[in-house]
Amino acid sequence: MRGHIKKRVGKKCTSYDIVVSLGRDPITGKNKQKWETCRGTKKEAEKRLAELMQQINNGTYTDPGKITVAQYLARWLETYGKQNLAPATYRSYHVG
Repeated sequence: MRGHIKKRVGKKCTSYDIVVSLGRDPITGKNKQKWETCRGTKKEAEKRLAELMQQINNGTYTDPGKITVAQYLARWLETYGKQNLAPATYRSYHVG
């Protein structure tokens, strides 16, 4: 996948648009893109672009608008909670 950063200069601040290609939609054939705005430095925008690219390449990226809270929490528990929570805390959070 490909991505790039576009600089936007406004009256009050400078921001950066992060644009990542998600490939083609199999139904419409149109190119799908993910856009994010970074209101920090260019270095922060580059870091976020690298994170998005890594998630997409690893297959762990999910569009935040396409996921339920239950799905988000289940994924968080498995990816973050399992490694960073105490075993008793993880067990108490784990449902099912």
